[in-house]
Amino acid sequence: MKKGLGFMFGTRGGGFIFSGQWQVKPDLLTGFEARLYDIKNDEELPVYNYYTGQYLNVGDRALFMVPVFGTVKWLPYEGKIANNFSPFVELKLGPVLAVDGKEEFQKWSKRWGKASTIITYGGQIVFGILFLQRGGSAISPSIGYEFLPMGIEVDGRKNYSGAAINITFSMSPSRR
Repeated sequence: MKKGLGFMFGTRGGGFIFSGQWQVKPDLLTGFEARLYDIKNDEELPVYNYYTGQYLNVGDRALFMVPVFGTVKWLPYEGKIANNFSPFVELKLGPVLAVDGKEEFQKWSKRWGKASTIITYGGQIVFGILFLQRGGSAISPSIGYEFLPMGIEVDGRKNYSGAAINITFSMSPSRR
């Protein structure tokens, strides 16, 4: 199994990625991806307070999501392009846990203590390039569209879909 860590930046926020992949065929990989995705408000701004000398977030949302996706990655040009890079298309589908904290509280235990949760589904389709490194590691930048319909209104929206950029660093003892 090839394990990976990374970052993602999307229309609605950003987060961290943990992934695992197994090679099924030379041009096909399957696996999983779990993320911690911090959702930002469209009007959220950092504001400097001249009296305290600190920055505050105005319009802050207390919402994060934990998508757990099954993944299928296809490398259509595997073995056909030199220089250790392979373009790919990846499809990700699975459940999404959304945790909606109470924005009116600043103390962590009050904000997240009895936060409401919803479990829904989601997915992502991305296009990217797999850059192979020495020792079997790889860097995979990709760009795509993320589908995050909530079904009900969560923190003022029913849908958190949008564009996403992922950068994943994979480690493995083998070449692929």
